[in-house]
Amino acid sequence: MSELTVLGLSLFSLAVSSAGAHHMLGRVGRGAPIDVPNCRSSHSTPTVTAGGVGLALALSLALLSIGAFGHGSARGSLVLFAIATVLIAAIGLWDDFRNPPVYLRLLLQVGTAALVITGGMALRVFELPWGYTITLGWAVIPLTLLWITGLTNLFNFIDGADGLANSLAVVYSTGIAVAAFATRHPYEGIVALAIIAACLGFLWYNFPPAQVFMGGVGSLALGFVLSGLAIRVAAPGEQPVPLMFFVILFSSFLFDTTYTLLRRIAKGEKFWLAHRTHLYERLMQCGWSHLRVTLFYLGLSLASLALALFYLVTGPAGRTVAAAIQLLVCLGHLTVVKVEEGRRCLAARTQEPAGATTNPK
Repeated sequence: MSELTVLGLSLFSLAVSSAGAHHMLGRVGRGAPIDVPNCRSSHSTPTVTAGGVGLALALSLALLSIGAFGHGSARGSLVLFAIATVLIAAIGLWDDFRNPPVYLRLLLQVGTAALVITGGMALRVFELPWGYTITLGWAVIPLTLLWITGLTNLFNFIDGADGLANSLAVVYSTGIAVAAFATRHPYEGIVALAIIAACLGFLWYNFPPAQVFMGGVGSLALGFVLSGLAIRVAAPGEQPVPLMFFVILFSSFLFDTTYTLLRRIAKGEKFWLAHRTHLYERLMQCGWSHLRVTLFYLGLSLASLALALFYLVTGPAGRTVAAAIQLLVCLGHLTVVKVEEGRRCLAARTQEPAGATTNPK
């Protein structure tokens, strides 16, 4: 594809995504789904959701268009990827309007992930930072299903603050684009550029204070495409990108959502139900604004982007250092949340009336 074609596809993705958000915003009171605040919400006013329908459409059309320019197996797998993205977006849209049972949504997502696996998209090896490569063998299919459905849903979980998921996707896609073009994966790089454009088109309506929410249709589609691009660029070939590159790149949302999930399981909670215990939600409960939380996570994601790119160009020793520093970044992330919660608790205690007792007789 020529540079002019790539530019046109990016501008088209931006326009479709923006038009979708504008359309949903214009349907307030005329059938658009409304996210009404409740005890588990991070917002205080009813807001139209499913605004990511245009974003999902832009991603699907970009994959389909690029597939049309592909050759051989690359063409077929990209077209199949586009079809699967439409299916994932449809599941998200169904959730936005009807809120179907969790088990049914998950079953459909697994089936959609299996669809792209039939097109050859699968995790086959995992390269450790110090150079040792693990061939996944019989675990290829279950681990690929876990990767795709896991990242798809975890990314959906991070979409709870104005502009957060959308802004993070811009950073992640930038990293994917750089890595893809540097390692001769042009189709995947062009898809990443289309994601950036589509997210920027939606961000106009979603940046704090948000006029419209992305909804499951947008967040699930984004998570699905990001997870799929990682598989494609990491596939064994002439210049594969180590999967650890993507683990580091996605750390700002992977750490938050995975830590929260494991914490809830350890406490015996029904982890599949909606809640307000993600790290970003805990920061908002400490008084942080949506804008402050989004900027904080942008900072984390930019640090992860720098470490991921360093991981890509350095040797085994440098990769080990990059992975270790990323772990420290994640621990620092958790520390910030703990410190803010400590301050909130201390402030609450200092505001108690003098002589008040917690156990009156």
